[in-house]
Amino acid sequence: MESQSNVPQTNYVFHGETDEELVAIDRTTDVERFQGSYYQIHRADFHAELVRRVKKISKDCIELGCRLTGCRTADGRTELTFSDGREIIAKTVIGADGIKSVTRDAVFRDCKPEFTGVMAWRGLIPAGKVDTVFTDPVSRVWTGAGRTFVTYPIRKTGIVNVVAFGQASGWTEEGWSVKAELNELKSTFDGWCEPVQSLIQAIPYEALYRWGLFARDPLDTFVKGNVALIGDAAHPMLPWFGQGASSTIEDAVVMTRCFEKSQNVAEVFKLYNKARCERVTFLQAESNKGTERMQSADPYSLRDAPRRDEDALGIFKYDPAAVEI
Repeated sequence: MESQSNVPQTNYVFHGETDEELVAIDRTTDVERFQGSYYQIHRADFHAELVRRVKKISKDCIELGCRLTGCRTADGRTELTFSDGREIIAKTVIGADGIKSVTRDAVFRDCKPEFTGVMAWRGLIPAGKVDTVFTDPVSRVWTGAGRTFVTYPIRKTGIVNVVAFGQASGWTEEGWSVKAELNELKSTFDGWCEPVQSLIQAIPYEALYRWGLFARDPLDTFVKGNVALIGDAAHPMLPWFGQGASSTIEDAVVMTRCFEKSQNVAEVFKLYNKARCERVTFLQAESNKGTERMQSADPYSLRDAPRRDEDALGIFKYDPAAVEI
């Protein structure tokens, strides 16, 4: 983590139009408070390291090009169908297939994901194209009515990551690599402060993408028979607390401990469900409330109202390797 990332000294929140500082969260005491650092890292770098470590255990345990298209359970066994035509009978299934989970839709049969009315733009800027202030090891968020703009450096300080959020009337496109028009982003943040404008101007046109934010209602259980859900398949979260990937890793750690402790899969899933439901349902609910908080018509409410963020809610105090199961 240390070789691929930076550790921010402060998380800042500013008024989107005036650039006035509203909140400053000190990160220099994180190791003392949480026994770990707060890292800013490129998701691809973190993912690559996870893959490398898994392949050290088994080179053949990851297969690509195997999109799940069907999942049918009967008589304590589950038949999985893949896009290449293969069918596999499994005694145990852990569905980690995201917010639009085929596993969840087939087995749990609850409501479909719904568009939240918020669209996000993503861009990566080479550090040399922006003022050096934006490569300082901090994170910056600008907030205003219906809009949020986030930036922080990654790959040490070689790249400046930009994520912007705005209101949208609808979303029909699929995928994580939908190209966006720079003018669309410019018009959304028209009238905002100079730092936001300079960052938008520096985003390489070919490196700007957009995606819609979707949400699901909470589940009462993440387990049904020999099928369990983890991550976004179980509890998709809006990005306001930055807990989507984190809670998925927590799921995996707790699930592993349950396998180590139990003699059969039914007991594993029972323990996992009991250990995780309360925490992730709480995180999901708080994340879903974040749109109103982070895109308020009155940005000063973030400064003046009681804080309700990761630190105030004690989210970072949770240790999946030690929590009772």
